[in-house]
Amino acid sequence: MKYLAASVLLQVGLTLAFSLPNIARLSRREVVEDKGDHILICRQEPLELGIVLDSSSSLRNRDFKTAIKFLQEFLSQYEISSDPNGVRVSIISYGKGIYPEIGFNLTTYDTKDEVIEAIGRIPHKAGLRTDTGRAIQYMHEAQLANGVVRPGVTKVSIVITDGNSQEWKLTKEAAEEARKDNIVMFAIGVGTDIRNSELLNIAGDQSRVTKVDNYNQLSSIKESLAHQTCFVQEKTTTTPVPMDEPCGVSDPADIFFVFSPANLGSDGTLWATSFIGLTVDTEDLNQGFRYGVLSGSCPDDAGFNLDAYSTVEGIKNRLESYERNKVQELVKTLADDGFTTARGARANSRKIAVIIAAGKKTSELQDEVAALVAQNIQVFVADPADKGLTLEGATILSGRSSKLQAEAFVSALCPKRS
Repeated sequence: MKYLAASVLLQVGLTLAFSLPNIARLSRREVVEDKGDHILICRQEPLELGIVLDSSSSLRNRDFKTAIKFLQEFLSQYEISSDPNGVRVSIISYGKGIYPEIGFNLTTYDTKDEVIEAIGRIPHKAGLRTDTGRAIQYMHEAQLANGVVRPGVTKVSIVITDGNSQEWKLTKEAAEEARKDNIVMFAIGVGTDIRNSELLNIAGDQSRVTKVDNYNQLSSIKESLAHQTCFVQEKTTTTPVPMDEPCGVSDPADIFFVFSPANLGSDGTLWATSFIGLTVDTEDLNQGFRYGVLSGSCPDDAGFNLDAYSTVEGIKNRLESYERNKVQELVKTLADDGFTTARGARANSRKIAVIIAAGKKTSELQDEVAALVAQNIQVFVADPADKGLTLEGATILSGRSSKLQAEAFVSALCPKRS
């Protein structure tokens, strides 16, 4: 084995080895790319990573949740540990001032799972200012201070913001001081309101500035931010054949099934439970998958007592609630907070929603499906009547029985590999 070259790849917007199609991921610490005449091996370096997160009122709560999800997925690429060669993470959020009580420092957590779960608990404070400079100061002087970081380990800070700081001079000065102390600063600007000059003041170099139009686009840059050391290795005469493994091991997924018994009726509900049972009992899906169900069963469906209403209008209003299709309400719940750590979702897994519904689509249901798709959640539709219920952005499962549609769903999740 002979190493011909080595270089550190940490450039926002740079296409890293593992973003290319012909990659074999060996572990969380090593990625191999076959370049034809040589092999590129990327190994993660030790790193002290300080995240500075905007939590001001200019963000909608849904956008803040998207930023949190991005951070969880981004950090899942790292080997986070207290090991001398591991990555350590700190985070400070800010708005009107800084919020150290809801952040954490490099030594607070020792494992990746702990860090990802802690980030998921960070609330949106909706501060009425954008005190980016104070947050950078805190990151530099408290979280990535010389007495805290490991000697000789690379220090990196990533600032995510969608607004311009009121004290732009303080922001510029704080970032300059951090860079003088060998902290590599990256600035991610979200939306059209933030000025490029603000981001450049933070990063110090345009190559470390990234702008995206909205928070949903953050996921497109997570791999290009990963900190890797890459080596070129001469190619041997033989290439090992990769071993087959269950698709859930190489590509895990979190799956929510959504259905309303009130919408489906008793026969349709039996069909739905059969479909779900057949799916989860499939051998291909017995590793790497997690399952959840959102159904329309609730106390409002149970009827009411003799003395519940004293007017005809009250009774009619209650009866109208039985007629309302609750599927779109359930899908909205899934879009708002379904795939969260509190509900068992994992940051590095595919997110999949299976809507089991009958009848015609409504504009409300289509809007909620669009909200799922905007969050990179893959949507499938299973129709017990198999009458072609279509929703834009969703994959429609076909088949006259729950068994056939379950088989179609499993085939879509785990295509047969030749």
